Amino acid sequence: MDLRKIQFFFAVVEHRNLSAAAQFLRVSQPTLTRHMQALEIDFGTPLFVRRGRGMLLTEAGMRLHEGLKGLQRQIRSLRNDVAATMVEPSGEIAFGIPPSPRVLLGAPLITRFAKTYPRTSVRIVEQTSGGLRDLVASGVLDLCVTNAAEPLDGVISEPLGREAMVLVGPARAKLSMKKETPVEDLADLPLILTSRPNSLRLMVETGLGKCGREPIVKCEANTLPLMTDLVRAGVAYTILPLCGAGALLQQQRVSASPIKGFFITWLAARPRNRSLATAGERFYQMLCETGRDLVRDGIWGPPPR
Repeated sequence: MDLRKIQFFFAVVEHRNLSAAAQFLRVSQPTLTRHMQALEIDFGTPLFVRRGRGMLLTEAGMRLHEGLKGLQRQIRSLRNDVAATMVEPSGEIAFGIPPSPRVLLGAPLITRFAKTYPRTSVRIVEQTSGGLRDLVASGVLDLCVTNAAEPLDGVISEPLGREAMVLVGPARAKLSMKKETPVEDLADLPLILTSRPNSLRLMVETGLGKCGREPIVKCEANTLPLMTDLVRAGVAYTILPLCGAGALLQQQRVSASPIKGFFITWLAARPRNRSLATAGERFYQMLCETGRDLVRDGIWGPPPR
């Protein structure tokens, strides 16, 4: 499959119409039709359902589209690398970060990178650690922050730092960061937890399972603002990395207590089977440096070896 077919395929997907896509590409409609038919022959399956004048993706077409998005990013990165002298990197970096370390790690990192390399741009995706790992492995993202409790299939990683997991409750619960909460006590509290198979959820279930207990899951939520909003409203407690509750703790809008023996190790992850463009390499290096700075300043503990 050549690059022209990929370009034509994306145009048909975007416009959902052969005529409009042909006009956008400045080719004749019969030419575009032949290319789409050849593409379906290449893959041995229909990629589109033709309804009237519209073109909708089949399930096979959707899978091809997802795969080609990663390939398209790689081609764009390669073009940027070849075209530039790379004295000053250019191009886009696609970076994923979980909600908890966004303020502590993400904001300083991206601010520093933008000032250092003004010819680059950063596309940021905020999602759970496991979801980001999958996006890096599939080529949709260049690199991400994930955690050591997630499977690391398709990526290689570098430890950034380690921090405590904390029980977070409303301010009136008067939890104290100076007093640890035993793991078994979590079973007596209504909890707001992420959905399976998120590593935070599995961590809680595994920890309580060792005590012969199960969590009382009052609510499932995968976004940090919603989880903390529900905590502040008094719906239930939640469990977060300390950096996820840091700002609200400083503002005294919640209270928190370290959970005895519960820690999370943050990692920088990059693809296992492909190289990064120069801009991506510089971003990865700066990400690791930022993690080391947090450890040096005592904000994070050193990662376990």
